[in-house]
Amino acid sequence: MSRVLVSALVALIIAGHTAAGAQTAVVTHDAYLRTGPSSTHTKIRKLMPPDELMILDPQKQNDYYEVRTAGGAHGWVWSHNVQLTTAPPPAPAPAATGPPEVYRSCPLEGSAITNNRKESNRKKNRITRPASGDIGANATLAAILQGGDDTQRWSDARAASIVAYVYDVKVGGEETVNCGETDSLYIDTHIELVLGPQDTLKTGRLIVEVTPRWRAFLATQGEDWTTRALEQRLEGHWVRFTGWLFWDFEHADEAAHTNPGGDHVWRATAWEIHPITEIKVCPGTPATC
Repeated sequence: MSRVLVSALVALIIAGHTAAGAQTAVVTHDAYLRTGPSSTHTKIRKLMPPDELMILDPQKQNDYYEVRTAGGAHGWVWSHNVQLTTAPPPAPAPAATGPPEVYRSCPLEGSAITNNRKESNRKKNRITRPASGDIGANATLAAILQGGDDTQRWSDARAASIVAYVYDVKVGGEETVNCGETDSLYIDTHIELVLGPQDTLKTGRLIVEVTPRWRAFLATQGEDWTTRALEQRLEGHWVRFTGWLFWDFEHADEAAHTNPGGDHVWRATAWEIHPITEIKVCPGTPATC
């Protein structure tokens, strides 16, 4: 086979590898192609500008690149005598650690119009997991359910990780936070928590919420957070819920702590864990969580 044909074939190989993301380089100073990655290795041939090379391994050894020439020769060249002409393959994208900001074309503020509601929706739609330093050690279920005006008792810049008995799991309602979605898959799952199986009064319940964003993200991790699955898995069990504390101003007049004796009170507090970012069913008693 002629040298011209060999060179053409190697050039095609280089082009193919480059298209797939391999690196190429051009010789910028006279150099030698050697049998190994050091000046003590045997010289194969002299390289001169503007010879083109294919980089076989982007990781240098002793400051030498492993290369192949357009003529098909394989060897090593000192990296200071060449210049890379294609960028290295992009690093793989880091694994997602939470939901995306926009879900089903719905931004974090949902379809709210007023600034107050937009800010509230952004908090409901938080997409980061709380770090251990974000979790308030004092924010236990008993402490959150303690009576009295609790408007300023907690901070929605903080998170909680509580163990509770699950009284009820059901589909939430249509809200601006989810851009008015009505399908149960794309609206919140509403979970009511109590101190124990014997506590059934509405005024003794804490509300926590699974958002559709976290439901979709956890589905990619192999977890089923649909309302039906959570109902079957959680109701009547002790469960640890972790997530962000949230003051739902819309329900302050429906909460016993902020509107005691009100006509439409159906919950203990307007504080929630919303969104929930982790759910762990206890293997037995609360102490096992």
